[in-house]
Amino acid sequence: MATALSLPFLLGVGGLAIDIGRMYITKNEAQAYVDSASLAAARQLDGTSAGITRATTATGTDTGKWRFDTTPFASISTKFATSSAGPFIAAPTPATGYLYAQVVATVNLPMYLIRVVTGPTATISAAGVAGNSPLTTLASGVFPFSPYTRIASPDNASDPYGYQIGNQYTFRWGAPGDNTSCGTDATSPNLSQNGSVRGYCCVANSAASLRQAIVGGQTDTVTIGQPINMDNGAKNTEMSAIGDRVSIDSDTTSATYAAYRAAGTGNGARVVVVAVNGGAPNYIAIGFAGFFLLNSDSYNGLHGNDSACAEYIGAWTQGETAPAPGGSGGYRLRLVK
Repeated sequence: MATALSLPFLLGVGGLAIDIGRMYITKNEAQAYVDSASLAAARQLDGTSAGITRATTATGTDTGKWRFDTTPFASISTKFATSSAGPFIAAPTPATGYLYAQVVATVNLPMYLIRVVTGPTATISAAGVAGNSPLTTLASGVFPFSPYTRIASPDNASDPYGYQIGNQYTFRWGAPGDNTSCGTDATSPNLSQNGSVRGYCCVANSAASLRQAIVGGQTDTVTIGQPINMDNGAKNTEMSAIGDRVSIDSDTTSATYAAYRAAGTGNGARVVVVAVNGGAPNYIAIGFAGFFLLNSDSYNGLHGNDSACAEYIGAWTQGETAPAPGGSGGYRLRLVK
């Protein structure tokens, strides 16, 4: 008799455990999806409306599924904010400063054994937030050249450095210190001067250290708002080290950054971050910027009178091999919650 009376109770408890277990699994599947999708979305954000569009598209192309990776998520929302705390909105206009993405996924999980309690389905939701946190200090890894700001004679007045994405700017100035063939630096007023400062920076003042820094990235700490340690001397033989850096990339031939991204075979060695400076006498670091190194032929065989150029791509994101061009500054992509 006792066994007969307890059987319904035991079945109920078993059913409760099964359905709650399914809810727990579904919640984990949804959370894994939104974490991945929010990172994919935030990776595209650069403070422009084009970045918002790319981010929304990236969320939709994430392949995460539920029901043991068999069913795509159907109810997804993607919103954006200027901070990790929100508020989040779907289509910010203008998009300036919107560097955080929130992805929410919702599924209706059928209930079988506890529907008396929950109804025919249980609503399971998960939210993920990821964003690009601005960098103010890089302890190492800055490419050891510091271009001058062009804000006083801008190619693009809306860029904080006056640069235009896709244009070339001067990394190393030719003799006597203000000679260049790089883009509009050659024809527009700039902060270069005759003298020993040629654009090298951020390493101990020796040729061996400079070559190591160009190829491997072992550089001094750079902090925005603080003076940059500009190296003195022409160092005419060091420009070939830029070609050595290019040769590390798995795509050494693409002539432009657009071609590099379209090819999709590069490993990111040609994508570098530099600290832009405000000119003599203190060479204050005013911000980080992403640049694309030209092919090896552009650097091999350069001499003391020659300049070394690179293409401006806008914002640089730590760890990204080929960030979307646009925006400005340096960032670290991270999952917030």
